[in-house]
Amino acid sequence: MSDDIPGIGDLEAAGPARDEPTQAEIDEWVAEERARRKAWLEGPSPEERDAFVNRIRQRRLAETFDEGEQRIDEWSRRGLRSARETQLAAEGAIALFYKFSRRTFAELVKAGREWEEQTALPTRRRRVPLDDELD
Repeated sequence: MSDDIPGIGDLEAAGPARDEPTQAEIDEWVAEERARRKAWLEGPSPEERDAFVNRIRQRRLAETFDEGEQRIDEWSRRGLRSARETQLAAEGAIALFYKFSRRTFAELVKAGREWEEQTALPTRRRRVPLDDELD
């Protein structure tokens, strides 16, 4: 029956399929695992410690600069908002003054004239001589 299917005969000739590792592969894996666990128990080497300290230092510096940039951004936003609010306040004051001046300008002029009339001294009339009378 294996002769009916092409390629099957080649597999049977190669030998049985290998599903499990050999004893040499198991022994090699055990040795590597023991060495890895022993190294882990001994802790990091001085070079690894130095590398870790450098990573921590760089991370803290980056966080510090990020905080500084965030503060600068916040101050910039506050400054822009304050500038805009100041501009709006100045424009509002000018608009109110303009409306106020248009409404009350006539009243102020009228009040000024009334005040002048009340406080002004009467003017003396004097006679201006005509040209004929000068001679």
